Amino acid sequence: MTEDNAEGIKPVRRLKVSDSVAAELNRLIERGDYAPGDKLPPERILADRFGVGRSSMREALRLVEASGLLRIEHGVGVFVVSNSRPSPTLSQLLVFDDFTVPDLFEVRLSIEGYASGVAAKRITPAEAEELRAILTKAEDPEISDDAFVRLDVDLHKTIVKATKNRILSQIFDSIEPLLLAYSHRVIQLPGRRESAQCGHREIVEAVLAGRGRDARNAAVRHIRHVERQIVGRLGLATEADQ
Repeated sequence: MTEDNAEGIKPVRRLKVSDSVAAELNRLIERGDYAPGDKLPPERILADRFGVGRSSMREALRLVEASGLLRIEHGVGVFVVSNSRPSPTLSQLLVFDDFTVPDLFEVRLSIEGYASGVAAKRITPAEAEELRAILTKAEDPEISDDAFVRLDVDLHKTIVKATKNRILSQIFDSIEPLLLAYSHRVIQLPGRRESAQCGHREIVEAVLAGRGRDARNAAVRHIRHVERQIVGRLGLATEADQ
């Protein structure tokens, strides 16, 4: 695909722009519009074609690189390396940038377990409806993995927001980029979407019913299950198993 051929690109003008652009770019690459070895147009041209700002385009490229379809060579360009996303290696599952799986899940347990219990007591009707809408959208088997990851994170973020604790929300916001990036990496593990959605249903049911203890326990079970699913592939034991 040449730089002058923008056929097939759909401009993206939504919230969470970088995630939407990443999903569309993934689709184009997997469809074959860009072949392995192709060099993508410059960032400014891509941003113009997708109808987004350069910062959103830059973040989208990083997300697609994390999925294994692109290679970014600073000062040289962005190259397509594959038309299909590879399964993550064991080392990629354990370590991501400067943090490890146990690091991330310890923080998630502290934040999301507590937040779910508090949210069950403080959630508003509008927030409850927002949770239901997210859960319904995520049930659709036709949505992309990228869209599911965004909905997954939005669900947990909405629960934290429902606590009305601004500091707690700020802490979650600080780990959101890490959670998004890591979730994009592991979404293709066998049964990942199904098991995640099962946990989400249990958490939301308890939160909407106002059952604080059940909501907290459901969140802890959900996070522990995800951790075991991932770490189990490495042949390691989690702290809860020891």
